[in-house]
Amino acid sequence: MSDNFLEPGECHVEYPDSECGAFIEGQVKYTPPNYVCKICFHLLKTETDIEADNDEDFQPGEKGETDGEAEDSEATSDNTPINALDVQDTPEEKMKRDTQKKLRQIIQELNDGEGNTDVYTTLFINKFDEIVQFYMLFTKHGPFKVIDRPSEKKEVVLEAACAYMMVEKISVRFTLLAQVTGYKEQSLISAALRFIETYKGDEYQEGAFLIEIYTPAVGLPENFIKPMQEVWLDIAHPRGTIRDRVVAFIGAYAKISEVPLTQVTLSERTGATRATLSPKIKQYEKLIKEYLKS
Repeated sequence: MSDNFLEPGECHVEYPDSECGAFIEGQVKYTPPNYVCKICFHLLKTETDIEADNDEDFQPGEKGETDGEAEDSEATSDNTPINALDVQDTPEEKMKRDTQKKLRQIIQELNDGEGNTDVYTTLFINKFDEIVQFYMLFTKHGPFKVIDRPSEKKEVVLEAACAYMMVEKISVRFTLLAQVTGYKEQSLISAALRFIETYKGDEYQEGAFLIEIYTPAVGLPENFIKPMQEVWLDIAHPRGTIRDRVVAFIGAYAKISEVPLTQVTLSERTGATRATLSPKIKQYEKLIKEYLKS
């Protein structure tokens, strides 16, 4: 096996070899089955490509006196090397590069955090470009233009990542993600839902689109989605946040359909509290029954 994972000049983010983690001792992390660059967090190899050792940090080349802890005088404090090409970036390229940097910071926080954070680090690494591009859709360089110089960009990048996971039906709960990064889960969900409303446009259908997201999340089969959306669009709705209303509606519809789905399950899988769901489920039961009689 070669000491390096890439050939010279093949860095995934176009860093020079001297700044590419694949060529720097101690800058390749092994999280079975993936070998990932610690600098850009791109996947370098999988265990199917190369024979894995059991070291958490793979170290290309010979070990030096740092014993695997590489020192890079040209790296920034967050271990992201300074790229001399940055000064030549267009405004859009500069924003994209900064977004990449924020997402790498989030990945690093997850790497350093406690708990089973691998589910998020693996996802963010594998979907790195897609999440960055999703965020860019909401900037002045994208079609929606709702993000304008956020005061806390890392938080907004994380909110966009949550929206991406929800749209792709990957997850609707972010408890551990919020704990490790220091944000509130409900705030992440609320912001993600606003992104989704903007992203889907007419397809959002006054929240009916969210039924597609939350139905599989609570364990109902997909054949419930279209009938529920039809009812949703034809009835009045109680007050409340869109997430709580959608989850309560699904719970009421399941109850009327005699499908076992407890409020405990609804709460655990969506983050909506039982105290909020209970009265809304009763309201939706009445509304749905009246609709079905008409």
